[in-house]
Parts: sequence; C-alpha cells; structure tokens
Amino acid sequence: MRNKFIVFLILSILILFTSCGTAENTEEFSDLRLVKWGEGNRLEFFDLESLERCSEIVVVGTFIDDATQNVKYKYDDFFGKEILFTVKSLNTIEVTKAFKGDVDVGDTLQVAQEYAIVEDRLVTDSSLTPMMKGDTWLFFLNKGNRDFCFCTSDSDGRYPVKDFTYTRIALTENEDLGVYDKEDFKEEIYNEILEKYDLS
Repeated sequence: MRNKFIVFLILSILILFTSCGTAENTEEFSDLRLVKWGEGNRLEFFDLESLERCSEIVVVGTFIDDATQNVKYKYDDFFGKEILFTVKSLNTIEVTKAFKGDVDVGDTLQVAQEYAIVEDRLVTDSSLTPMMKGDTWLFFLNKGNRDFCFCTSDSDGRYPVKDFTYTRIALTENEDLGVYDKEDFKEEIYNEILEKYDLS
C-alpha cells in the first residue's frame, strides 16, 4: 500500500506541472509514454481450477468498439488542486464462445480495465495492455452487481487465443501475451487452458 502511495505521489507531481485533460486514443499508442501507477493487492492464481472457481464468466470475446475512458480527479490539500484519482477504460466485447456463466454467443459485455490516456501518457494500474479493436481474447471475468465486468485478478484473467495475430502495441514487446512484462503472464495456467478449451 505504501508503494502505491509513493507511485501515486510521483504521478501527482508530474500532473501538477502539466495541464489537466485527456488525449485521444491512438491505435498503436506509439506517441504515448507509459506511466505504471502501481498495483493494489489482488489474488494470484497458480492453477486453472482455482481461477475458474473464482470467475463468474469464462468466454472468448472480440473487442468490437472504441474504448471509452473514465478519468476522475480529486482535490488534494497538499497540492492545493485537483489531482488524478482513478483511471478506467470500458471496452465492449462480443462473445464468440461461452464456457461459463449466464452468457451466450453473440452477447456483448462491457469489460473495464484500469488505464486511461491522460495528456501524452498512458496511465495504468494494471499489468494488462489495452485492448485493441478487433483483437480476440479468452476472458475470466467477474461482474457482481455492476453493469460491467473486470478480468479476474487483472492479468490472471485474460489469455490469447491460438493462431491469432495481435495488434502491435508500441509500449510492450508482449502484445501477443497481453501484458507489459512477460513475467506477469501465467504460462502454467495457459498450458492448462490449451488442454481444456477449444481456442481455435
């Protein structure tokens, strides 16, 4: 929690010296600088069975629309101004295969990820790369009583499908895994997924 506060403080100082606002999304994010905000506490999964058990919905889905972002600021007494407080982007996916949950092929779901574009920075509180329109993933999702879903435990909840060419993202060399850093990809779970699910 302390590390998250320190990262938040550094980010706040950066934003203090720039004007507030948002920038347009670019397809490859090539003109943006990545700012990793730090990650909160979350469950970590080491096998497919526990990941499935903690997920309400398991589907293959394709990102079909432009992301919409939600950037919130909060007044901070220390800085004497509004500072960045939360970032989220909503992505619409169309279900192409349904493995678990009250969802059918052809349904659309809103999937939230903790990132947004602020000025010339992609600010993220997630290990997952942004979803790109047309890309297809296997999702392990939770919804609860919300109108949108979250990937179960962030990067533990989204995996590539077989033989799919993912959109090149300038901020990572692991766009085919969907993470910024390869060590955040659960390869053991993915091998179990490939044995159990038809991802072709």
